[in-house]
Amino acid sequence: MMKQGKRNFISNDSGFVTADFVFSFMLASMLTTFLFAMCFTFTIIEITQYISYSATRAAIPGHKSYNEQRARAQRKVDAMLANPELVPLLQNGWYEITLKDMRLGQNATDYYESEYDMVSVGADFYVPAAGVRMDLRAKILDLNLGPLGKIESESGNGFNLTLGSLIFREPSQQECTTLIRNRYQQIIQLDGKYGSLPGNNAGAYVPMEDNGC
Repeated sequence: MMKQGKRNFISNDSGFVTADFVFSFMLASMLTTFLFAMCFTFTIIEITQYISYSATRAAIPGHKSYNEQRARAQRKVDAMLANPELVPLLQNGWYEITLKDMRLGQNATDYYESEYDMVSVGADFYVPAAGVRMDLRAKILDLNLGPLGKIESESGNGFNLTLGSLIFREPSQQECTTLIRNRYQQIIQLDGKYGSLPGNNAGAYVPMEDNGC
């Protein structure tokens, strides 16, 4: 009679648990880092948008001249970027914010109509094409998440955004004066009686202006 012996098989799979834990921990850490970078970047985007809007708002009121409007916008940008509350966020090496351009409607080319053409898309309203635009470079998103790979934009130039605020600009005092003077001259040329008022022996016209152009 043959007796079948028992074989003892020792299972040693405890190492797999450790490997699973390490992999899960690394994956969770990388995803957490990515989500933090994205959330923080969205906050900086809103701040940059506010800087653009504040600079545009500083430029649009009817100051003495166009150059004064432009200078006020530049001072506002400089003041916001140097704000002690914002400096730790904007100058920590994670982001780079610069003034891209400023077009306030001084002449026919000083607009953003070429970049924001609403006519071609069938818009039936006019979009104000004057304002201040900022460039935002999000260096924090140039991440290398190890096994997940490197996060990069499709163009390969990094994560660059252009943020702007377009608002209707009020005419400056200088522009209003020129407009009113030209309007008076054209009225006088229509008929000589418009050039003088009853009782005005000198025959010179008398400007009568309202509080706007």
